[in-house]
Amino acid sequence: MEIKNFLNVCGSVTKSESLLWLKNNIMEHTYVAEANMPYASYYGRVPETLEPNSLFLFTDRYYTLEESLRFTQNIDLCSKNKVNVASAVVYIHNRRHPAIRLRNFPDYEHLKILQECFLELGLKFARRVTHVNEAVVTVNKCFVLDMPDEGIFLDKTERNEGYIAIPKFLDQDDFNSLLQNVWNNSECEFFDAARGGLIINGSVTDIIRIYTEHLKISLLKCIKKEVLKQLKNY
Repeated sequence: MEIKNFLNVCGSVTKSESLLWLKNNIMEHTYVAEANMPYASYYGRVPETLEPNSLFLFTDRYYTLEESLRFTQNIDLCSKNKVNVASAVVYIHNRRHPAIRLRNFPDYEHLKILQECFLELGLKFARRVTHVNEAVVTVNKCFVLDMPDEGIFLDKTERNEGYIAIPKFLDQDDFNSLLQNVWNNSECEFFDAARGGLIINGSVTDIIRIYTEHLKISLLKCIKKEVLKQLKNY
């Protein structure tokens, strides 16, 4: 039997998110938003699901990834349902708002119970957050990756996501411009993308996260080829 050695690394993903602010099933005087159009460039609409997408629980200070994981490891609701937890920063009008990001949360009805569990464990929620419909979000998380080719990674926990390594850091404006040029000039199948970084062997590797329901290594190679070509202009 072939045994594969996967990369277990930490890093971040940054992207613009459409936010829907929840009013029901949450504690009073707290703020919870949902990324209601994940992979918007790919779908162009809200996915037809009654399950929560990415949820952001706004906190009074930034809780590190280690702290966020410790909280949820002590909550049966999270451990039994294999909730994916990350720390996050939501940029609203150039202000940093810390949050804990949840994925794979089973349903909305248990959200208030989860908040109460966090509160009992010592987490403090934000007192005030300005409601906006769109924000730039950086999520700090752990990854389990396979590297089938140099600079190409497959996510082993998110089957529709892959990553390509790029040689330089891009801010959000340059990344949006690069992405538009790649879409307009390549023959690759359509995809959604976000920028990010992986900490591998103590160094940061800049990446682009690719999402598609038809993820293949050949597609990642196609995108990487065009990205490297367009990067010469940045």
